[in-house]
Amino acid sequence: NNLPTPELIRSVGYPAETHYATTADGYILALHRIPHGKTNGDDDIERPVIFVQHGILASSADWVVSTPAKGLGYILADAGYDVWLGNYRGNTYSRNHTFLDPDNQRDGFWDFTWDEMAHYDIPAMIEKVLELTGETELFYAGHSMGTTAFMAMHHYRPDIGEKVRLANFLAPVASESDMGGPIGWLAGFMDGILDWVLEDLLNMMGVGEFLPSNLFMDCIASLFCHSGSSALCSNALFIIAGFDEAQMNETLLDTIMHHTPAGASTHSLLQYGQLKATGGFHGYDWGSDKLNFQHHNGPVPDYDLGAVKTPVALYWGDNDWFAMPADILQTIIGLPNIVPGMNHEVDYEKWTHLDFLWGIDADKLVYSYLMDNLNTCREQDCRTLREKSGH
Repeated sequence: NNLPTPELIRSVGYPAETHYATTADGYILALHRIPHGKTNGDDDIERPVIFVQHGILASSADWVVSTPAKGLGYILADAGYDVWLGNYRGNTYSRNHTFLDPDNQRDGFWDFTWDEMAHYDIPAMIEKVLELTGETELFYAGHSMGTTAFMAMHHYRPDIGEKVRLANFLAPVASESDMGGPIGWLAGFMDGILDWVLEDLLNMMGVGEFLPSNLFMDCIASLFCHSGSSALCSNALFIIAGFDEAQMNETLLDTIMHHTPAGASTHSLLQYGQLKATGGFHGYDWGSDKLNFQHHNGPVPDYDLGAVKTPVALYWGDNDWFAMPADILQTIIGLPNIVPGMNHEVDYEKWTHLDFLWGIDADKLVYSYLMDNLNTCREQDCRTLREKSGH
């Protein structure tokens, strides 16, 4: 099933809209909206807005490929939310720019990492959602790179963070010192890497867009993919993020394969590798003062988790290459405003990075807690809790 996101949504009886936001640096991003649930469209209710942001190599389809009972996009709409699904620059739905050509690998379109998503994409999309809905605030949910860029955004646009009543981080990724899997393995080569090796690596992964060569895929699959399923072992997202066959819904696999990987820049993946190599949470080092100045208007920025003043709820697993427990601990220590009772370790030992999206039990083990947390911060303004507690 390779229907685009809006048609996937309509195919199961929900309304869908497409809107566009243009970033300050010219990228044109698609927003997919589920304005209401299947049966509550006529209800005269107040619909809080929630903006939901996918992770690496992914798209808005992540939230709606599952059945309505299991897909977070549908669950939110049926619970009375006005649901907006974002798409980062470079994915299937946001391969557009006011003048750069995404099909030219060296033209500049792909010269970005999640620094730009933090600086431009999330702010542009959230501002567009608020403009179109007439609201002044919203809820946020992000997975993987949808959490990383939201945290880094506070370095550039703390004003956007103030408009968020609660940010839900599924598999929060900031510290990467303990990262496992292929990117963690690659990071071992990145510390003091020889330029020509990096150039070879880029050529194998894709100079601009992440388009891994067969050689690269075979290599990391043989190292990291120990599954009887050749389909899983041929998909870049599953090899890079890992998977858990017990939670893998086989019937979804064909649809997931049609929608992922959904397009990303190779640099965005390498940025996670850099975080492992340095042990920090910082912008991408482009390798020269000149390039860093072009991208950062100065030296590589450090991102301070202490600046993330938005109320946060965390959801994390014990078997996640991108968000290992030791790294989660660093994130928990660094974030100043985790709402009391909203630090949720998934009660399933083998829960992986992608189970947050498609795990058979994601509705019970993750989304039920997320819905409760949203309710809590609907009934009271969780942004004021911090002030009351004297922080």
